[in-house]
Amino acid sequence: MRELSSTMSSDYPDPEEVQPDNRRRKKMKEATPSWYGLPDEVAVSCMARVSRLDQAALSLVSKRHRTLVASPELCRTRSLIGCTEASFYVCLRILPDPTPRWFVLACNRRLSPISSHPCLAPESSSFVVVDWGIYVIGGIINGDPTPEVLFLDCFSKTWRRVPSMKMARVSPSVSLVDGKVYVFGGCRGEEADDSSNWAEVFDTKTQTWSSYFTTPKLAHSINQIVVIEEEKKVYAVDDDDQSFNFLPSEGTFWRSGKRDSKLGNRDDWCVIGKLLYCRGTRGRILWCHPDELDWKDVKGLEELQLYLSGSRYILRDIRWRTMERPIKTKVKYDISKLCSNSAGNIVIFWNAHLADSETMELWSAEISLERREDDDIWGKIEWSNAIFNLDPLSNSYNVKILFSASVRV
Repeated sequence: MRELSSTMSSDYPDPEEVQPDNRRRKKMKEATPSWYGLPDEVAVSCMARVSRLDQAALSLVSKRHRTLVASPELCRTRSLIGCTEASFYVCLRILPDPTPRWFVLACNRRLSPISSHPCLAPESSSFVVVDWGIYVIGGIINGDPTPEVLFLDCFSKTWRRVPSMKMARVSPSVSLVDGKVYVFGGCRGEEADDSSNWAEVFDTKTQTWSSYFTTPKLAHSINQIVVIEEEKKVYAVDDDDQSFNFLPSEGTFWRSGKRDSKLGNRDDWCVIGKLLYCRGTRGRILWCHPDELDWKDVKGLEELQLYLSGSRYILRDIRWRTMERPIKTKVKYDISKLCSNSAGNIVIFWNAHLADSETMELWSAEISLERREDDDIWGKIEWSNAIFNLDPLSNSYNVKILFSASVRV
C-alpha cells in the first residue's frame, strides 16, 4: 500500500500544486490577442501585408487561416495596398504529348511545374491576364472549336471553369480593357458569315458574356493585337497588314491608314510604355511607334543576334530503341517567344542543344531597355539561363511556348 501510494503521488501531482500553474496559463491565454476575435476584413487586411511565403505558412495554422489565404478578397486587398509580387507563368506544348503543361518561373530561374486542367484545349487557345489569374479562351478539342473558358488562379494555383462564350472560337484575338475581355474573330463555318458573331465581351466582375455589335466584321483575320494601357486603346493589324484602332470606352472603331508592309516576320507584339516591340528573324528584337509602324532594331544585342541566327544539324543515336541508323535532326536557333514582364523588360525564349548530347534545353533571357538621346532603343541582357531541360527520350527536339506572361499576386 505504501509503495502504491508513493507511486500515485509521484505520477499524479497534488491538485493544490497544479492550480497556480493553471492560473498562470489562463492569464497568459487571456493576455494573448485572439485571432478568431478579429472580423474577416481586419484579418484579411493584416494577412495581405505579409509575404506569399508567410501566407503559405499561415494557411497551415487552422481552417480559418486556410480559407482567408485562398479568398479572392485577400488578392483584391493586396492589389489595392500595393503588396502584390510578380510571378512569371509559362505554358508549353512538348510533342509528342499534345497536352499543354503549365509552369511558373521559380527564384532559381528554372521552370517549376504546376497542375493543369484536364479539359484544356491542346491547341489554338487564346490567353489573357486579368488581375491575379489567366483566362484560357476557346481552342480546338477533338478537332472541333470550343466555347469553353478556364481560369487559372495564380494565387492558389488552382483552376476553375467560367461561363462559356456564346460562340465556339479558334485562336480568337483577345484584349483586356477596363476589366472587360474583348474577343474578336475565331468563328468557323456558317457562324463566321454572321457579323453579329464576330465579337463578344466578357465582364470579369459579373462573369457574363454579351455580344458586341459596335465593331464591324473585318475582311481579314487579326494577325497581331495589343492594348495601349495609358490610352485604353486596342491596336491591331490584320492578315493584310492593315492597321486599325478600337476605343472601347467610346465604342469607336477606325482604320489608321498605316500598313505594316516591310519584308520579314514580326511576331509576338507587346507594348511597353507607348511603344510596340516584337521579335523579328535571326534573333532581332524590333520596336516602333504604333502610329508609324516604322520598325527599328533594338541596339546593343549583336552578340545575341549572332548566336540566334540560322540552324544546326545534330545526329541522334536512337539505335538502342529502333535498331535504325542515327538520324539527322535540324535544330533551329532563333527567338521562339517574346513578351514583356511587370518590370517593363522584354523576356525572350529559344531552344538550345547541348554539345555531344541528345539533350535540348529551353533558354530564356530578360532584357532591359533604354531610350537614348538619338531616339534609339538599346537593350541590355539582365540575365540569361537554361530554364527547362527536354527529355531526350521524348523524341521531341522542339518545344512550343503557347503562352508566357507576368502575373501580380
